[in-house]
Amino acid sequence: MEKIKDYKNILQINTKINVGVSKGDYAGIYDSRIEDITQKHILISLPTMKGVPFPIRPGTEVDISFISNEGRFSFSSVVEGRVAEGIILLQIKKPEYIYRSELRKYFRVETRIKTKINKIFFDKQNGDILARLYSYDVMIKDISGGGVRIVSEIQFEEGDIFIFDLTEIFPGINEIFGSIVKEYSRLEKKFEYGVEFIMIKERDRDQIIKYVFKRQIENKKLS
Repeated sequence: MEKIKDYKNILQINTKINVGVSKGDYAGIYDSRIEDITQKHILISLPTMKGVPFPIRPGTEVDISFISNEGRFSFSSVVEGRVAEGIILLQIKKPEYIYRSELRKYFRVETRIKTKINKIFFDKQNGDILARLYSYDVMIKDISGGGVRIVSEIQFEEGDIFIFDLTEIFPGINEIFGSIVKEYSRLEKKFEYGVEFIMIKERDRDQIIKYVFKRQIENKKLS
């Protein structure tokens, strides 16, 4: 992970951000936007969850995360106050550094999602499904914006391609293409594989990344 001190060209007005709160009455992950940047502070819109605003109090520690074409960025800060400029904005302290991880390197969280996957023959060049084969029950052991780790009672091969239906936990995400890139272990007739997403809508990836970030905040709260 890269530490960046001169981030004025990265952190800009109108950037959509996720605001994570791990302590207090308003623990959770919220949507917000950078409205203004001053010498000492960043002014953000009142954080919302599913459209409902939450009045996070001054003194609250927050974890900020956002994505641009240059990578995934994050930093920690604290709410220092509120200002009213037509609308109420939160005033958070500018960090000394922000951190960047490349988009191909996604954070993972453990999970236990049971789902079905469909094996397919897929033309990567033009995106056509050449044939849709069998359906299998698997458990997703961990997940990130770039892929999953699955446990299966059926043995697969590296390079096998599947369609994942994740509507059990992500409403509307019912078609992600993933390819097996690594076998991790075989134990008591169970097989564990690493799967890379090879075709995924960016809004679906953003939803998964937001879920991962939320789980990280929840884990931090419990630690």
